Amino acid sequence: MQIIRPTGSVPFQKTAVALGNFDGLHVAHMAIIKKCHSYAREHDLKCGVLLFNEHTRRITDNQRVPLITSETEKLALLSNEDMDFVYMLDFDRDFMQLTPEQFVKRLIDMLHCAAVCVGYDYRFGYKASGDARMLKALCKKHGIEAIITDEIDIDGEAVKSTAIRNYIREGSVRHAAAMLGRPFAIDGKVVKGLQNGRRMGFPTANVSYSQNMLIPRNGVYAGYTYVKGKRYKSVINVGKNPTFDADKITIESHILDFKDDIYNEQIRVEFIERLRGDKKFESVDALVSQIKRDAQTAGKELK
Repeated sequence: MQIIRPTGSVPFQKTAVALGNFDGLHVAHMAIIKKCHSYAREHDLKCGVLLFNEHTRRITDNQRVPLITSETEKLALLSNEDMDFVYMLDFDRDFMQLTPEQFVKRLIDMLHCAAVCVGYDYRFGYKASGDARMLKALCKKHGIEAIITDEIDIDGEAVKSTAIRNYIREGSVRHAAAMLGRPFAIDGKVVKGLQNGRRMGFPTANVSYSQNMLIPRNGVYAGYTYVKGKRYKSVINVGKNPTFDADKITIESHILDFKDDIYNEQIRVEFIERLRGDKKFESVDALVSQIKRDAQTAGKELK
């Protein structure tokens, strides 16, 4: 898969391109991307995805939008879908002010689109004045196919990034995983922490995560940690370690039945189930007893 930064137009004559914020690459996003891939293969086109380097709300509303999925993970997921290219575009104020008509013309010039694929709720152009119906009309005017994907529901709820963010913030990581089509995960390098876990006999991998990532609700989770491509059952703590009066939110994974030194290793933690909330214990012994129970529960919860 070719990663194209904004250096002009794509080096392909005709393409089918999936359009959207794609901030979570959840199951509804993937449905759009799969349709794009199928259409491209059927019509002898190169298939790609237009990704913005910043979430559009960061520019339009001056909001910081925490990431559900990192750029690295997005590109890995898209590569797995056999996409030919990803065009990485800066969403700046000039781009934001394009009218819907100018937006479609820019797509043609930049991406050589013969087809575009979007979700039913897609908005584009200045002040989001264009919708999927307008896109279809503008594309028809320019001889482009516009493929609209219908709403996808899970248990009667529309799959949307906003819903996924809310679930993660609540600690409802199972609901988030159902909408994502995979467990919510955070990548980072293992760094030295306060060493409290090691002193208690439960060493943890302290994950130096990106401040741009969405963090689950404080608490203890059953999950998996990936080290050098191998998956291990884990108890993952998110919070400030109230028993030790720490003042910084950390993500620490106690990997079950694992004793290797992995400082400075890049690892991945997946959140499967929230076991309990953050709690300040009366003593270290009480905390140790609870960690043992958490480890037993996680061992049973995880396959």
